[in-house]
Amino acid sequence: FFFISLFLSRWALRPVEKAWRQQRQFVADASHELKTPLTVILANQKILLSHTGDTIAEQRRWIENTDEEAQHMRRLVDDLLFLARSDAVEEKRVTADVELSDLSYSVLLQFEPLAYEKGLTLDSAVEEGLTVQGDPTRLKQLIHILLDNACKYAGERGQVKLRLYRQAGGAVLEVHNTGEAIPAGDLPHIFERFYRSDKARGSEGGFGLGLAIAKSIADQHGALLSADSAEGLGTKMTVRFRGV
Repeated sequence: FFFISLFLSRWALRPVEKAWRQQRQFVADASHELKTPLTVILANQKILLSHTGDTIAEQRRWIENTDEEAQHMRRLVDDLLFLARSDAVEEKRVTADVELSDLSYSVLLQFEPLAYEKGLTLDSAVEEGLTVQGDPTRLKQLIHILLDNACKYAGERGQVKLRLYRQAGGAVLEVHNTGEAIPAGDLPHIFERFYRSDKARGSEGGFGLGLAIAKSIADQHGALLSADSAEGLGTKMTVRFRGV
């Protein structure tokens, strides 16, 4: 009876231990990400203070670099706050009928200048009149994250395509990009916070929080976010929404 009780208690505590390890890792990763821009800002400040006789124009390089790192920190803090609020079960959700077709088009238009600048082909196949229940601001953020991720990794002269269609009474959103495939070993982890794939994909920068936020938004809306990637075919992110 004692050994059975011991086994059951350890089995019951496993989820708690896993959550605790993940929380500790999350704090450690967040601290590491914040430390880098802080170090740069402090170094720039020391340089500026050591040349008090120089004009702003003469020290413009260090001022602009400080501003870039401060913006970098602000984006990271915003992402961390979003994830913290998402973890709070008491947070109230905004729910309304959202025209997902129109929303997809509006976000897609924002990426046309970026696609043109990077020499990417940006295509779409959006079925009209698809509506889902949810928060329009968060759903817009979800589509933005997926398109931004696709444009980053589409490769030189690559292609990005957004599809939205009806299926089984719900809506399916797909964002596909060409380019280097995500390694099979990394694919199960890409929605984890602060997780980065191999060095080739990691060279694009970022915090490793974008897809984690996208997953959180999908979960909030009762949708399933998944990823498929294969050499020669590229990567496809799929969001499956339930019917209204």
